[in-house]
Amino acid sequence: MRVFIYAENLNPSQLKRRAPEHRFLFKAYLPDHTIHFPRFSSQWRCGLASITPSPGERVWGAVFELTDEDLKILDNYDGEVPEGAFRHLEVTVMTEDEQKELVTTHAANPIGKFRVKDDYLDFVGKGVKHWDLPEECLETWELFRPRK
Repeated sequence: MRVFIYAENLNPSQLKRRAPEHRFLFKAYLPDHTIHFPRFSSQWRCGLASITPSPGERVWGAVFELTDEDLKILDNYDGEVPEGAFRHLEVTVMTEDEQKELVTTHAANPIGKFRVKDDYLDFVGKGVKHWDLPEECLETWELFRPRK
């Protein structure tokens, strides 16, 4: 199954643990969506990222081929959120050369609005850099950094 990944699962160490058989396919963005933090992570002690519709904005990530077993492990979120906290969603992403591709992604079933922490954003940033996503992607994540 082709899955669009856009947040902490981009981090190569987490992706390897949660989807050991993954295969990178291409970089892409999800048009008319933005990031928000509608679920709480017991591991990170802060909000977990999800997507929500937002005209004119876009969320960068990467598309991977995952096995059914990988998807089951990924869906478990290491047990840090209740079963059913995230759902699969079919979306159309745009490749770097503006080709449309129908893929699956995860979106949260929201329960609130949660703050995010620097260490979570740093972890996501490592994944963004690892997959060489556009600078725009890193800049977007930096906007969520807590103000001191």
